[in-house]
Amino acid sequence: MARRLGKTYPAASALSRALTLGRATSEAVVALQSVDLAVSPGEVVGLLGPNGSGKTTIMRCAAGVLSPSHGSIRIAGASPIEARGEVGLVLRDDRTFHHRLSGWENLRLFARLQRLPERLAKTRIEDALTAADLNEVAERTYRTYSAGMRQRLSFARALLAEPKLLLLDEATTGLDPGVRQHFVEVVKTLVNERDVGVLWATHDLHEAEEVCDRLLLMQKGEILAQGTYDEIRDDIASVFGLAK
Repeated sequence: MARRLGKTYPAASALSRALTLGRATSEAVVALQSVDLAVSPGEVVGLLGPNGSGKTTIMRCAAGVLSPSHGSIRIAGASPIEARGEVGLVLRDDRTFHHRLSGWENLRLFARLQRLPERLAKTRIEDALTAADLNEVAERTYRTYSAGMRQRLSFARALLAEPKLLLLDEATTGLDPGVRQHFVEVVKTLVNERDVGVLWATHDLHEAEEVCDRLLLMQKGEILAQGTYDEIRDDIASVFGLAK
């Protein structure tokens, strides 16, 4: 999937630093350093690491939202832009939905952007709302949704194209325990019954151990270790400052 993937954010201009009251950095930031990774059909690969370790940057590069500074990403032999119709992306704090539209209307809009035929779009939307457990609030406007509902709508949108690859970036953030478990079960069903590959970014150790077949442990834009949770348990403890 990714080979020698790197991303460096350039230093902010003097104007940007002034407008942000000095919060923008005056130095280039290296977010990723020569990362190699692969996700097979029917496999859940976890990106495990603290905040700022580069997980979200990988997700955005894989989705075609960001361009890498060097290296490459191929999804089923295609670039992220070419493969966009086969990739489902769930970001934490997604801001691409329209606040005045209902959940249903938002999904219908994205289905049209994906050029799904009307009858097929209706079926896909109904299935996605069921999978995300949003049927009861589908007619409510997005602005009335809780953080958890908004996260679930992002998941529903990711399912519209029946993706071959799911990119889940802190996807269970804000979900109640019962809803979170439902979400995990839906993802497992997609993996087991449709051979969907999943790249799951998290800093939740329990979640990483529960849902991921294989983990890539990240820190400061690099992969420090990889394997099952048990195989890299000591490395995880070191990165997260836990007792071994």
